[in-house]
Parts: sequence; structure tokens; C-alpha cells
Amino acid sequence: MARRVQDITENISSQLFNNNGDLEWFFLTLNESTDVLDTAQVLIFICRVDKCYEVYKELLDIDSIHFTTTEVDIFKRVENAINEKYPLWKNLKSITTDGGKNMCGKNNGVVALVSKVVKNDGGSKPLV
Repeated sequence: MARRVQDITENISSQLFNNNGDLEWFFLTLNESTDVLDTAQVLIFICRVDKCYEVYKELLDIDSIHFTTTEVDIFKRVENAINEKYPLWKNLKSITTDGGKNMCGKNNGVVALVSKVVKNDGGSKPLV
């Protein structure tokens, strides 16, 4: 039974992410909240647009952070999730956050760190 569930998971994942070659742009929505056990949960939503202008929206990742939730901690989770599925940072066009200081800090927040990675990959600064 466990092997069947794993096979289904891999099949669904491959169907969701098999259009990477057609990826034109993508947009991120980041939300950090704390659950009832005081564990930070980072939700990463992605909206991607392909060459035919079809839009796909999905939950890319949920990550638990135990201990600190600095901008670097959150950025590492976002970076890992993006690099695993969509390594074309230059195609990131917009970021939406929950407005927390660690998320949208002008110089050191997650948005600033992501913007630096996009710029280093040859893209333009994403809208915030």
C-alpha cells in the first residue's frame, strides 16, 4: 500500500511539473504563520505562465521552521523549493508576502534576498 501511495505521489508530481520547458514567467506568494505548537509554517504558492499563456496555480511547498524565522531561514526554504522545480530565477516576475518584517524588509528581507538572486540570474527586479 505504501509503495502504491508513493507511485501515485510521483505520478501527480510529474504531471504538475512536466511543463518546465514551457515556463515563461512565474509569481510567488509567501506566507509565514505559526501553528498551535509554536512551529513556524512557511507556505510557498506559485503561479506559473507557459508559452501558450496558460496559468497554473499550485502550492509548491510547506516547510516547518523550528527555532528562528529570520529572513535567511525563510529564504533558504524558498530557494530550495524553487531550485528543485523551477531553476530559472530570471523568470520570476512578482512576489507577494504576508507583510512581515522578515519577509519584506527593504535591504535584508526575503524579498530583497530573492531579488538579488533574480538579478544575478539575469532577470529584472520582481514586483512586490
